[in-house]
Amino acid sequence: MNRLLLIDGHNLLFKAFYGVPEKLLSNGRPVQGIIGFASIMVKIIREVKPTHVLVVFDPEEIPSRVEQYAQYKQNRQDFSNKPDRENPFSQLMDIKRALDNLGIRYVEQPGYEADDMIASFTSRSNCKTIIASSDADFLQLVSKRVSMFRYHGKKSVWFDETTVLKRYGVHPSRFLEYKALIGDKADNIDGVKGIGPKTALRVLDDARKLTKEEREVFERNYGLIKLNTEVDLPYSMHELSCNDKFEEFKVGQLLRGIGIL
Repeated sequence: MNRLLLIDGHNLLFKAFYGVPEKLLSNGRPVQGIIGFASIMVKIIREVKPTHVLVVFDPEEIPSRVEQYAQYKQNRQDFSNKPDRENPFSQLMDIKRALDNLGIRYVEQPGYEADDMIASFTSRSNCKTIIASSDADFLQLVSKRVSMFRYHGKKSVWFDETTVLKRYGVHPSRFLEYKALIGDKADNIDGVKGIGPKTALRVLDDARKLTKEEREVFERNYGLIKLNTEVDLPYSMHELSCNDKFEEFKVGQLLRGIGIL
């Protein structure tokens, strides 16, 4: 039975860069992002056991959602003037070369955030689909066929319908509404003023009505947080087939394979 693994590339990039101790080559070149990304990805693949894999990255351009809401993601750090040792993106090209070396497809689609690309692949696959990310926005996609895997070593969490309901008190089918009410600090989206998680559940249960002003904020947030499932897909399923060579994975061999060592 096919199992499609969709990896949130930038999410994993930051996890690797900041979660792995700094590693410098003899020439001072930082490589912990490459090492961490490849190592964590292989651990995820071994855990998920997919038949097909795709890594999805965000494009460099300003997200189109900024046109709807100027504050969108304005809380994100600007790395453009940071030295390589402090800049996760300084290792991104080598990470892509590593993916090529490992035979893993990746995509960066101009005009579309990775979340929308992942949502589009998820909506059009007809097999079991696992999204590897810690971004809660993906919980709106969770269903009997779709789950989210938040990798954190031995503390990793699988989010299926039951897990989402237990943790947030809301079924995934209504998670988008829930997030639209409470907002999203990660993306700098303000929630409806005065509505936190508990009150949001009351609103969803029709025990608390929204005022006209509150509904305007809710509807704005709903449009911002809702993932686009209509993006054109650059790969067909058969192009994402994953072989089983990861049991023999070695970091040193990978770095030599891409010409770093």
